[in-house]
Amino acid sequence: MTLHPVASHPVLLGAPRDMSGGGRPALLQRSDEDFIASTLDDLRSAGGRQALDALRAQATASDGALKLFHPVQRQFHLALIESWCDAPGAPRLDPARVISAGMVLRRIAGSARQGWMRSNGRVRGWVPLNRVGGDLADPLAAPRLQRTLTGVADIDRKLAGFALENADNRLDEHIISLYLAPPDVCADAAKTVFYGIVPTASSELSEAEPEFLPPGDDSFGPQSDAFLGHLPDALRGLGMRFPHAGETLTTAWLDESGDMQTFIQLLHQLGSEFDAFDGGDAVADLKSRLQAIRLPLVWREDDTVQRTVDAYTFLSQASALLLTRESVSAPEMPESWPAMETADSAALAQSLHSVMLARFKATKGREGRFDAPDARYVIRAFVRLKCPNGGPARIVWSDESPAFAIAPWYEGAGAPPVQIPLPDASDKNLLKALKPNVAFVVPPAMQGLLGGKAKDLMSGSGGFGVQGLSWICSFNIPVITICAFIVLNIFLSLFNLIFGWMFFIKICLPFPKLGNKPPPSP
Repeated sequence: MTLHPVASHPVLLGAPRDMSGGGRPALLQRSDEDFIASTLDDLRSAGGRQALDALRAQATASDGALKLFHPVQRQFHLALIESWCDAPGAPRLDPARVISAGMVLRRIAGSARQGWMRSNGRVRGWVPLNRVGGDLADPLAAPRLQRTLTGVADIDRKLAGFALENADNRLDEHIISLYLAPPDVCADAAKTVFYGIVPTASSELSEAEPEFLPPGDDSFGPQSDAFLGHLPDALRGLGMRFPHAGETLTTAWLDESGDMQTFIQLLHQLGSEFDAFDGGDAVADLKSRLQAIRLPLVWREDDTVQRTVDAYTFLSQASALLLTRESVSAPEMPESWPAMETADSAALAQSLHSVMLARFKATKGREGRFDAPDARYVIRAFVRLKCPNGGPARIVWSDESPAFAIAPWYEGAGAPPVQIPLPDASDKNLLKALKPNVAFVVPPAMQGLLGGKAKDLMSGSGGFGVQGLSWICSFNIPVITICAFIVLNIFLSLFNLIFGWMFFIKICLPFPKLGNKPPPSP
C-alpha cells in the first residue's frame, strides 16, 4: 500500500476504520492473560478486527457511561488507534513520519476537562486544561513553549524567561504510551495501528492540599446551618443542664439515657471529631476558648461565693474517666453550661471549624488519581509528526473516547470467582497433615486475656494479664480459613435478618466430587 507524506494534507486518528467508533479510540475489554499478543494477531485480518469490535467495553454505569474495571478484577482495557491520511484513497500514514504517539486520560469537570499534571518532578494532580492552553494544546511544556519562539536567540531567551515565570507553563500532562504495532502486523492489516493499555488504577498521589469544599462553597462553613446543626447545644452557644449536678462523676452513669447521653455525645464530639484533649498546639485556640467558659458548680451551705470550673478542665477530666477509662480523679458534675453571647458563640464555632478543617486535611490525605468515586473520564490519543521542512513537530489529536467511569474494586466484573478449596474438617487424618505454617507472638497481657474463661470474655468481665510469659502460638492457615468461613456464615445469617442481602452475596452451587465417601452409619 502506498504511504503518503504528511505535508500536503491532514492526518486523521480514530478507531481502525473497519471497526465502529469513527474518530474515537476503540476501547477493548480483555480478560485473557496474553491479551496484547492475541489482539495483535487479530489485527492482521478483517475477520479478526470484527472479533475485536465485539470485545469493546460494554458495561455501563447507572448514568449510561461506559464502565471500565481494575486489573484486580482480572479485566484489562486496551485502546486501539489507526492513523491515516485525509487524501484520495485515504492511505495509511507512513510510520517513519511519527516522532511519538500517546494518549491522555482526562477527568470531566462539567463542560471542561482536567489533566493529571506534573511539574518540576512533583505531581500537581488534576488541573483544568484551560491553564495550559485548552484540550488541543500540546500536553508537554517544552513543545508548548517551543511554539512561542521566534527563532531569534536573544528574543527567544527573554520570551522563555517571561513564560517560565508563570508556573502553569511548566505543567506536563501525564502521557500514556501508545505503541506502534509491529511492521508485519501493519503490513497484513494495511493499516498504521497503535495500541496502549488504559490505566484504571494508580498509586500516584497529588501533592496539592486536599479540598474540603470547592472554592466559594460555604455550605459547610462555620456559620452554616449544616455545620452548626451537627453540634450539640453547648457548642452552639446554647444553655445546657447537666445531669447529676453536684455529684461526683462515675462510670456507672454511662448506661443512663436522656441528658446523660447528651453529655456523653458532647464528650465524644470534642474528643473524637475535634481532638480537643489530645491535639496539642493544633487545638490551642479551641482550648483557650473552652477555658474561658466558666461552668457553675452547685451551691453548698458553706459557700460564700459561686464556685466554678472552666469547661476545658472539667470536660478533659470527664473524657479521661468516662471514655478512655484512665485513672484520674473524678470531677464534680457542674450545674449547667451557660448560654453564650452571639460574638462568643461565633468565635467558638470558627475555632471548631478550623480544627475540623485541619483534621480533615490530616485524615483525608493527598488525592489519588482515581479517588473520586463518581468521576467520569475520557481518553484522547495523539501522534507527534515530523515537519518535512525541519520546523517544529506538529501534533494531531483524535476525538475523545466515550465518557467512562471506573468501577470500584469490589464490584464484580463478570470474571469467574477465585476458588479457595477448604480442607475437609471431618477428615481427621487430613487435619493431622496440616502442619502449622504461621505463628503469632502473644504478649503476656493478651495471653492473660485469652487464658481466662470464655464466659468472662463474652460477658465483658475478662481482663488483661500484666505478668507472665510471652507465647508463640502456631496455626495452619487453611484451618484459620475454615474458622473464618464458619464465622462469616454465622454473621451473614444474622445480618441477613436486617439487610436481606443473602440472596445477592452468597451463591452456592452443588457439584459431584469423585471419590465421595458415604456418610458413616449411625
